[in-house]
Amino acid sequence: MNSASRCSVLLVLTVALGLGAFPHPQPVEISFEFSRAFGLMLIKMEVNGKPAVMVLDTGSNETFVSPKLVIVKELSLKAAVPMAKGSGYTGTAVVANAFLKVGSLGPKNCQILVMDVSNLSKSLGQDVDGILGMSVLKDFETVTVDLRHRKLVLR
Repeated sequence: MNSASRCSVLLVLTVALGLGAFPHPQPVEISFEFSRAFGLMLIKMEVNGKPAVMVLDTGSNETFVSPKLVIVKELSLKAAVPMAKGSGYTGTAVVANAFLKVGSLGPKNCQILVMDVSNLSKSLGQDVDGILGMSVLKDFETVTVDLRHRKLVLR
């Protein structure tokens, strides 16, 4: 491969890897439902190719998921981080990477927190797999919640 070809390949890879999270030319609408107990917005998505039901929480700084969706090695004290910002949900979490697919977007490799969410499911009276928070939503130019039509619109 000559020098010009190598530069072209390198340029294409650099541009492809440097694209923003969830690149998509048109706004994407994702339906949601309300939880039975508290009326929280529930989004169906995929985490590492597995179906997940996530609470949409724009007030949560972090996105976190159940350990049944993201396998992490033994929890060590060095890897553990306290989880208490934004969502009000507290506990100990482990930082991990996961591929998230929201609607027709993704999958995109995102940094998330992994923690036990069984108490969250119990308090809601239905199974949920985590919280979709600002650590993922901030990658979009516009996030619109259309309550009347039960749609999350991402641009």
